[in-house]
Amino acid sequence: MKIVLVTGGSSGIGLHTVLAFHEAGHKVITCSRNEEKWNQALARFPQLSAVDYLPLDLRDVHQVDRFFGYIRENYGHIDIAVNNASPALESRGDFETRPIDAIYSTMISDYWVPALCVRYELPLMQDGASIVNLSSVNGIRPTPNAAMYSSAKHGVEGLTRSVAVEAIKKGVRVNAVAPGVTWTPRWENTEKELGMALKAQVSRQVPKGRFATPEEITDAILFLASDKANYIVGHTLVIDGGLSLT
Repeated sequence: MKIVLVTGGSSGIGLHTVLAFHEAGHKVITCSRNEEKWNQALARFPQLSAVDYLPLDLRDVHQVDRFFGYIRENYGHIDIAVNNASPALESRGDFETRPIDAIYSTMISDYWVPALCVRYELPLMQDGASIVNLSSVNGIRPTPNAAMYSSAKHGVEGLTRSVAVEAIKKGVRVNAVAPGVTWTPRWENTEKELGMALKAQVSRQVPKGRFATPEEITDAILFLASDKANYIVGHTLVIDGGLSLT
């Protein structure tokens, strides 16, 4: 049994990743800002009662410090860390007109938070441990109308590769997955807000012809974290149905 940390585990890709690692027999620790979402997940999946969940705002370095102190005190180490947490995008739209606070919020949530988590995770890791960062197809291509998000994910790409070279010296592998469009509650809510057939419209832009399921992203995360990927270091696995090729 391994000790697995998954940030942002109350919904979407994070929730399915928590479920997958739990079902594989590992001890899972997770966190999110919205405890109500976690309670809703518990109601759907009672087996999650075995998961160690803490409500936490990862943007607050003091909370993060206490959180990793809790992990050190109660578990001593981390074998696998999946840096998944990412809130709803506040800075969507033309960059020139975006509110400064919205741009700053996206930078903190989608770059600073995973970087901070990696910084705290590495000292708790030993030879054979693994980190998987959640990047995005928008981290490997320009993304008009989401410039700050794209910039942050480009930063995650650089962080992943640079830290990978450092961390492998003590046997810790650092990699990333870059999902394309993945049908999660965030997309469902956006479709409802816009009142349009968003899923069908976006699906037509994907060569595969559909959104990914959260489980398909989770499968890639589990692979990169496993011993089957033991020789993969500093790599980003793109899972986008061919979207980045168009």
